[in-house]
Amino acid sequence: MKLRLSERRAVRCRVFLFAGVVLCAAAGCAQEGKDLGVIREAYAKGKYEEALSLCERSIRKGDAGGEIFCYSGMSLLAMGRDAESGDRFRAALRADSSLGDEITGVLVERAKGSADRGAMPRATLLARAAAEIDRAAPIGPLKYLVAKSYFEERNWSEAARWYAGAIAEYPDTNAAESGYLDLAACRAATGDSLSAIEALEAQLSRFPRGALADRAAGTLSGLLYGRARSEFAHGDYDSAVRTAERVVAGYADKMMVEKAMFLIGESYERMGEFERAYEQYEAIAREDRGTPGGVAERARAKMRSFRDAGLR
Repeated sequence: MKLRLSERRAVRCRVFLFAGVVLCAAAGCAQEGKDLGVIREAYAKGKYEEALSLCERSIRKGDAGGEIFCYSGMSLLAMGRDAESGDRFRAALRADSSLGDEITGVLVERAKGSADRGAMPRATLLARAAAEIDRAAPIGPLKYLVAKSYFEERNWSEAARWYAGAIAEYPDTNAAESGYLDLAACRAATGDSLSAIEALEAQLSRFPRGALADRAAGTLSGLLYGRARSEFAHGDYDSAVRTAERVVAGYADKMMVEKAMFLIGESYERMGEFERAYEQYEAIAREDRGTPGGVAERARAKMRSFRDAGLR
C-alpha cells in the first residue's frame, strides 16, 4: 500500500531528525576528543592550571566524558587541592568505571611521594582514597597508614583487616611493632580475646625489647588474666589454671602475678586439690610483694581456713 503524502512527509522528518541527532553526537565526540588532546598535552607539560581550566570549560559546556573528569581530578591533585580532586574522580568513575586503575595509580604515586617527604597526613588520605576505589591497590607499606586511619575512627573490623594484611606482607618494618598492638586492640574490642592474645604473643616474639614490648607484655597479661577469670567463672578450672600459669611465666608485673597465683589456688581448691591450692597461697604469703589489693593477706586468710578445716 502506498503511503499518503502526509505520512511520507512524517517519515522524512523522522529520518532527518535522527540524522541530525547522530551528526550532533558525532560533533560532540569530535569536540571532546579535540579538547582531550589539548588537556593531555597541558597536563604532560606540568601546566596543571591550564589543564584544569580546559577541563572545567568542557565540563561547563556539557562536553566532558570520564577522561576529562579524570584529568580535572589529576590536575587538582597535582595542585594540592585533594578534596576537590576526590569529587572529580568520583564523577569520572560514574561516567566510566574502567578509569579506576588509572585513578588509583595516580593516587598511589602521590601518596608515596607525600610519605617520602614526611607528609604523612596527606599520604594517609591519598592511600586510603586509592584503597577505597580498589582494595587491591598497590599501596605497599602504606597499608599501615590506612589501617591506622580506620583504627582512629574506631572501625575495629576494618582496621584489623588492614593491619593483618600489612603485617603479613611487611612484618619487618618499623610500623609492624605498633601494628601488632593496634591489631590486638581491635580484636579485643570486638570480643576476640584469643586472636588479640595471639597478636601480642607474635609481637613479643618478633620484638621482645623496648617500650612497645613492655606495653604489649602488660596488655597480654591483662588479657590472659581476664580469660582465666572467665574460664574460672564458667567452671573450667583446668583451663583457668593453664591460662593463669601463662601470666605467671610471662612478663606480668608483680601485682598481676600475685592475682594469677591466687586464681590458680582458687581453681585447685574448687577441684579439690587442696595441697596444691595451699602451696599457691603459701608462695604468695611468703613472697609478700607488698602490692596493692591485699592479695597476700587474702592468701594468709585462705591458709588459716585450710588449717582450721584440717586440710593441712
